[in-house]
Amino acid sequence: MPREIDDLVSRHKRLKDRRRVWESHWQELAEVMLPRRADFTTEHMAGERRTDQLFDGTPMLARRGLSSAIDGLLKPKTARWFRIKTQDEAFNDDESIKRWLEVAEERLYRAIYDRRARFIQRSGEVDDDLVTFGTGVLFVGEGQDLNRLLFRSFHLKDVLLAENGDGEIDTVFVTLRLTARQAAQRFGEAALGKDTREALINGAEDKLFTFLQVVMPRKERDTRRRDNANLPFASLVLDVQSEHLVSESGYHEFPFAAPRWDTTAGEVYGRSPGMIALPDANTLQQMGKTLLVAGHKAVDPPLLVGDDSVFGTPKTFPGGITTFDMQAARDLGRIPIEPLQTGFNLPLGREMQKDARDQIWAAFFRNVLQLPIDAPRMTATEVLERKEEFIRTIGPVFGRLESDYIGQVVERSFNILLRAGAFPEPPEILQGREVVFDYASPVEQARKQIEAAGAARSVELLAPFVQADPSILDNFDGDAIARDTPDIFGMPQRWLRPKETVDSLRDGRQQAQQAAALPGDAQAAANIVQSLAQAGRGGGGQGGGGLL
Repeated sequence: MPREIDDLVSRHKRLKDRRRVWESHWQELAEVMLPRRADFTTEHMAGERRTDQLFDGTPMLARRGLSSAIDGLLKPKTARWFRIKTQDEAFNDDESIKRWLEVAEERLYRAIYDRRARFIQRSGEVDDDLVTFGTGVLFVGEGQDLNRLLFRSFHLKDVLLAENGDGEIDTVFVTLRLTARQAAQRFGEAALGKDTREALINGAEDKLFTFLQVVMPRKERDTRRRDNANLPFASLVLDVQSEHLVSESGYHEFPFAAPRWDTTAGEVYGRSPGMIALPDANTLQQMGKTLLVAGHKAVDPPLLVGDDSVFGTPKTFPGGITTFDMQAARDLGRIPIEPLQTGFNLPLGREMQKDARDQIWAAFFRNVLQLPIDAPRMTATEVLERKEEFIRTIGPVFGRLESDYIGQVVERSFNILLRAGAFPEPPEILQGREVVFDYASPVEQARKQIEAAGAARSVELLAPFVQADPSILDNFDGDAIARDTPDIFGMPQRWLRPKETVDSLRDGRQQAQQAAALPGDAQAAANIVQSLAQAGRGGGGQGGGGLL
């Protein structure tokens, strides 16, 4: 066991050394965009002010705007942003399967947004890290009572990541700083190392200790067993100071979502919009400082005072009286005190400042994120073109985040609840089959609305031909268009009647129409019979005489 601890500590050190170049970059980003995280290379006291050297809040506002947009576009609490379906599309129309999937979807949604799970708070912290540093880390697990989900975010300075051969993150090292008391509550006093136990005994229960948690694929395991020691992913916790293995457990799935904004070949950590905005952000701080000084000089300018023309020091405070030599004033032809003209140009400085701000807002996609908003006096074509531009620009980024971020959250959460028995017994036809998740984010809805607009334009183009030949409309499946409408415009699926109900209504309507048509048909038949009878009476003698 000591050899295993040594190997893990050595690997942690190698990954830490390899990542050191990133930390100085992250520190510089945090100082102007996310000051509360600005302790990668500098230690700060809890509660310490961290904005004393900032002269413009635009970088922080731009970061906050994009972070909020991620939450609203990927995982809006006000809308159902994921749906559960069977992998085989043929089973999605089965009513028993559909009802079970709807129940599972509702329970999963409630579990994720349970107040105690703290998904909104923790995912918001990850969003901030993602747009600032390019990488965020979110843990998806269970509460200590094992009856609810629990989400945790981690400061990037405390997390080291490693990829597998396919470029997927499958190993995480997390540095935990816990007091002796917290460690005993979390792992049990008996499991702690010697130094930590002695701190508890000696009354130093608030002394801080460093622990290292490692989650990685388990190399050797018995796949026939499902205990903690044989699960696919191992979780080891080390008491670093005591060089002691505190606990060993495991996970059925990789428990971390580690989204990266943009990746480069050979780099484990992502790159962010903040990195694009950093040069302008630093320039803007210098501009803000310079303009602040210039504005101060403009309002309270430095003074020019003639030598030996003023008695004492000029009193520049409100109500101050300065006495000067009248002879000096006569010699100069003016009062011997005047402001010093420095030649500053505040309007030019403000214009340069605005240009830098615009560059920062553009780096954080402000102009793109406002594209889908229907501005006044916009034609339908202009709205559609702006939405298409929105999809082309932001779509690829959010596609990656759906896969690496919310996809990992939803799938891991579903499996946790499934193992905990939080869902009803699935129908027999569904047992043993896989389910998949569709993400109905506003980005995906905008894409579908573009497709719907294309269909509307197609019908508009065909309108003259339909007037000549209405049968052209037989090429369109109206039922398919109607049933796709909820997905396109975000309408609740429960507002749509099941296909069986629709078929039943149509059959009933057809029968009613047939029944309504029967009286008219009977009257027509009666008229025919009456006509035949009258004809028979008018020529009956002749016919009868001939037969006889």
